[in-house]
Amino acid sequence: MRLVVGLGSNLGDRLASLRSAVASIAGAHEVLARSRVYETDPVGGPPQPNYLNAAVLVRSTLEAAPFMEHLLAIETSMGRVRKELNGPRTIDLDMLWIDGVTIATDTLRVPHPRLVERAFALGPLLEVAPDASDPRTKHPYSALRFDRNTLRDVGQL
Repeated sequence: MRLVVGLGSNLGDRLASLRSAVASIAGAHEVLARSRVYETDPVGGPPQPNYLNAAVLVRSTLEAAPFMEHLLAIETSMGRVRKELNGPRTIDLDMLWIDGVTIATDTLRVPHPRLVERAFALGPLLEVAPDASDPRTKHPYSALRFDRNTLRDVGQL
């Protein structure tokens, strides 16, 4: 399957965390493309530092649920602690989109339920998968309007 993973970090060496997570993903799956890295303001949650956000396009032979388990294992190995909703984190890995697939279970929702509301997810996704569309409506994500000014480019992933 072809999918996009969104990455975020706002604790510690944020860029190193993003790069380490991508290396872990690439160790088990084919990374087809990497977005640029953007600094963004936190959305929701308590007061906290700014995030670095990016995305990677991945090809995997795993189904969605085992792939998500792999992402959660990477987060745990990198010291991710879940204390509060939308709280600060060393690493956050989300399955944003899977080509042609919709999933709605208690533990997994794809496309990500807030994808189209968050420039920090949608912008990087469109860099790595400009042809991505909502699998339910077939509406291309590239036709959506979002505030690109909230994405401050800080370099390569």
